[in-house]
Amino acid sequence: MCSWQNPRAAHIRDTVWIDGGYLWWTPGLADGSLAPAELDLNPLGSIYQLNFSRPFNTSANISEILTTVPKGSIGNSLNNLAPNYFDGAMLANDDEFFLYGGLLTYTDTFAAPDAENVIGYQQYQYGAPKEKFNQGFLFKELPEGDLTRYLAFGGAANAPSENKAYYFGGMRSRSWGPIYVPTINDSLNALETSDTLITLDMTTQQEEIWHNDTLPPDIKGRGGSSLVWVPVGEQGILVALGGVTKPDFTNGNLTSENEGQSKNDSPAFMSTIDIFDIASKKWYKQDTIGGPGQLALGCAVVSVAKDLSSYSIYYYGGYDGLHMDQPFNDDVWILSLPSFMWMKVSSGKPDHARAGHQCFTPYPDQMVVVGGYPSNEGSGSLNCLEDGVVQVFNLTEGKWQESYDPEVYGEYGVPEMIHLMIGGDYAGGATMTVPTPTGWATPELSKVFQTTYATSKITTYYPYARDNSNGDRTNMGNSAGLPTWVAPVLGVVLGLVFISAIVVGILLYRRRKLLRRGGASEGGTVDENGNRVLSWIRGQDGNHKAGTVTTEETPNNIDDMESQAGGQTPNLHHQEMAQARSTTVQHHVQEMPDTPLVELMDTSPRVELGDTGLTPIDIINKHTHFAPRTPHSARNPSSFGSSSYAVSGDHASVSTNSQARGLAGTPSLDPARPDSPALGTVTGPAATSTPEPEAGRVVSDLSSVSQREQAHLRNISDVTVSSAAGTAPPTPVIGSAVPGSPPPPVSPPTAEGREQQTDYFQPMDRAVGGNAPSSPLARPSVFRESKTDLEDGSGKR
Repeated sequence: MCSWQNPRAAHIRDTVWIDGGYLWWTPGLADGSLAPAELDLNPLGSIYQLNFSRPFNTSANISEILTTVPKGSIGNSLNNLAPNYFDGAMLANDDEFFLYGGLLTYTDTFAAPDAENVIGYQQYQYGAPKEKFNQGFLFKELPEGDLTRYLAFGGAANAPSENKAYYFGGMRSRSWGPIYVPTINDSLNALETSDTLITLDMTTQQEEIWHNDTLPPDIKGRGGSSLVWVPVGEQGILVALGGVTKPDFTNGNLTSENEGQSKNDSPAFMSTIDIFDIASKKWYKQDTIGGPGQLALGCAVVSVAKDLSSYSIYYYGGYDGLHMDQPFNDDVWILSLPSFMWMKVSSGKPDHARAGHQCFTPYPDQMVVVGGYPSNEGSGSLNCLEDGVVQVFNLTEGKWQESYDPEVYGEYGVPEMIHLMIGGDYAGGATMTVPTPTGWATPELSKVFQTTYATSKITTYYPYARDNSNGDRTNMGNSAGLPTWVAPVLGVVLGLVFISAIVVGILLYRRRKLLRRGGASEGGTVDENGNRVLSWIRGQDGNHKAGTVTTEETPNNIDDMESQAGGQTPNLHHQEMAQARSTTVQHHVQEMPDTPLVELMDTSPRVELGDTGLTPIDIINKHTHFAPRTPHSARNPSSFGSSSYAVSGDHASVSTNSQARGLAGTPSLDPARPDSPALGTVTGPAATSTPEPEAGRVVSDLSSVSQREQAHLRNISDVTVSSAAGTAPPTPVIGSAVPGSPPPPVSPPTAEGREQQTDYFQPMDRAVGGNAPSSPLARPSVFRESKTDLEDGSGKR
């Protein structure tokens, strides 16, 4: 940044807002040198922000810490509603500002805004709550007939504690019409002084009130003056400093229209000060001692002694307003009140001097200078400012600083040369409380200074938290940054996301553990089959009988069935599937009087309910390929109990006919052992409809085997397996058993002649002797047993 001519700016809380002016840049070349300065006419209509939370060096490229906010109505471009103004004012309190006055560049590209149009910006809400409050720019209209925006080069002052802002004097056109950046057309130039004081009352947000008061005859209008608000009196006072009646900066040829009159009028603006008491709305004039002489386009700030005994107005820079080609002023002067004595506290250097800049106090002991431009002495063209467009001055020490740090600050101390002149020390204690040697111009002004201002109304926003980031160079949207609600909402959202991630992680971890626990036997069918064999053996000992599964005990779903089978689903081979689908004859042996009581299942027919869905048995038999091919029995519609399932490999088959067991009148087929009594004979359709079993084979249901038969199966009964060898079983008779006879036992097939047959229930392709056909009723065993398992240790079976 080379220079910044006449921007308008305001200090709002922790940020300086800077708008308009002519900003000149020096493009950097590839060889490290800088090209001649170029004018940036701000085509995006941006407002710049300098946040006092960020440290910087004055010699560095200050543009690195500036952020921007576009003020165009479409948010990203310059237009006739929000063009780039040269000079003017930014009237503000601590919450909002309004752009007033200034010059436009004359162009036919678009029409200029109307005389009553102003732009405002609401940054914070204050006063009564507003449901429709929106942060951003807004367009306002001045009171018709009373005010116009066609003013420039006036003095502006903001009084945030009073919610008021002021614009003093300035320049206008001769017709009070539109004014533009100086050209050769005098009708468009601001050549006449304005004798007005514009007041903006911002007490009620969104109901701001504008006033236009005419200055008294002895208070002359001027251009390039500085106006400050001082906390003296009931509502404070306004002090006007400097300015020129006929300046050269309003003329297209950069010369004064009446230099003689300016030299006669203008020096008094620094030697006899104009004061306006806000509470009484009265103007006063007070003579001073010493002074810098005629100056314009400087800047001024106010510092207050800790005990309110004195008020120091610092005035920096500027020039005489008549000779832009001569050296500018780089001195810092202090006007001490109420003594009204001038004192120069810093003598600068010509190359550092500037005019058309703005000044602010981020801390009581510091002054930050923004913008300005140097003299065009010798070249006839614009030069660049030395040391950059932003400078820092220590008000207590009276010295320029090379950097700004938000963590380095202090209370304001009255400079030594001032308190030596007015009495007291750094903390105050001034003994000279009246203008010396002139005294008060009027007793009323004395009373104003004797009224202490309620400083409790002044809100301070420092110290500022340090921010080392450079910030976002382009702050898109009409805002000063992120809205205040973003941080808490973002925190809540991120917190919920974090908690959800933890919960999901825990659930996935538990699911993984469950899967590991449930799938521990995968790939280990031998272990699973071993568990089944152990379960079968426990069910066949002398102290326990096989469990009887009733209809009510049938698993409720397929998952339950799989869990009972060890968590694995049978892998059915084609041949075994055919065997599994073979018809299984349901049988029943009526209990005899001398037979020990056994637990029987519930034989009552099931009640069909209208709202009862299919059981898992019904689903398998009716809607899967595992169902038997034989028609379902009317007495047993489920038929799951009379189906057999073959399992591939080493998996055991699951076979049960518990639902058919114990039903009166239900056909049963039991091959008789040689030591069993003859069975009764039943004739009729049932006898012819039931297929005969293979000779020498046993059709058995393990849950119906008696203890004696269990012992026989384990080779410890009184009838050995060899006694049955070679003896064909009698023809089975279907029907009721002969009264008084014991129930027919279930015997394993003869082991002799079947050396390769080690599974009692393995399908046999030959009977004992090898002549009988294979039986369709043969089923795979629920376990396998080797020959060694049948030996008793002596080599016998």
